[in-house]
Amino acid sequence: MSVTARHGRFGWLILIAATLLLAVAASAPAAAEERPYLSFNGEPRLPACAAPAVRNAVTSQIARAHPDYIDGITIQAMERVVETAYIVNRPSPYARRYCEARAEMSDGRTRRVYYAILEHGGFVGLRWNLRACVAGLDPWRVYDGRCRTVRP
Repeated sequence: MSVTARHGRFGWLILIAATLLLAVAASAPAAAEERPYLSFNGEPRLPACAAPAVRNAVTSQIARAHPDYIDGITIQAMERVVETAYIVNRPSPYARRYCEARAEMSDGRTRRVYYAILEHGGFVGLRWNLRACVAGLDPWRVYDGRCRTVRP
């Protein structure tokens, strides 16, 4: 018996919802500090700027940038991590945490990295997400000339 025969016209909707739920559960990280983020269950709305999951997300986002875009330069270490702003209800009800840090780059230089942690910005709005920009390594001005779109 097919799904639609058992559950009527909403059978496919149930099947899609179950598939999405399984996909989210299967992609859940094993470590407790990296578990799926759901702000409506009473937990803090966004992780701290210096949280290990956030640091990993920043370094991996910069590493994923096209090699021609930033000449293959990656972040080796981040220090002096500071929260510059925490904004909620202006204009969106979702929270945004703005951070900056000093990054030791693979080319031996120290650069500023700016990033914004966005509430419900991840897959299907179930996780936080971020946008990161390294000052001086944005030749196409994706985040504006001086990373202004990821700064408060």
